[in-house]
Amino acid sequence: MRAAALSMRPVPSFPGMSRTMEQKRFEVEITFRQTVRYAVEAKDRKVAERMAVDRWRAGEEGTTLGNDCCEVIAVAASETPNEVKQCRDCDTAFRYLRDRELVIETLDTDAFNPTVHDAVSAEDVAMHVGWKRKDDPGIPDVARAARALDRLCNEHRVVCFTRPRVRASERGEVRLYCTPQHLERLSALVMEDAELTVA
Repeated sequence: MRAAALSMRPVPSFPGMSRTMEQKRFEVEITFRQTVRYAVEAKDRKVAERMAVDRWRAGEEGTTLGNDCCEVIAVAASETPNEVKQCRDCDTAFRYLRDRELVIETLDTDAFNPTVHDAVSAEDVAMHVGWKRKDDPGIPDVARAARALDRLCNEHRVVCFTRPRVRASERGEVRLYCTPQHLERLSALVMEDAELTVA
């Protein structure tokens, strides 16, 4: 009975102490290393490695069963910023995109080469506006930039699309962003160039 009575006692409170733990929203990034093995037939080791990398980039599963594994390298959690900070980040990201596009449209003699100047990634934005991760100041805060850019997309202030990654050591797609005005002008020039080519 004594234990029961003790359990009914009110929890002591202190100035500034909440009776309940306030739940917060976090964004957690998990970095992991994946090992996958392929069985290939080739004339030498270099060719075999190139063939295996091509298959990996295409997303093929490993053919040597039982040897695939993933290893967690790092886990980093950051608290999701409040509404005011998110709006401020959106304004910063949008200002960078628009200023960049205005410079391209004004100064560049080959401003609308679609392989160069069409859009930027979240990593590009984070690097140029100076957003760094708190746990590692040497690394751009890509998550922060992506959050702001995706919100701008939802608000139709920015458009986004994906393209395949081109580096030999990467696979998958990268999400790119630009303003609707820039994309519209770019599309018009690309269509005009195509018509001239056909003519």
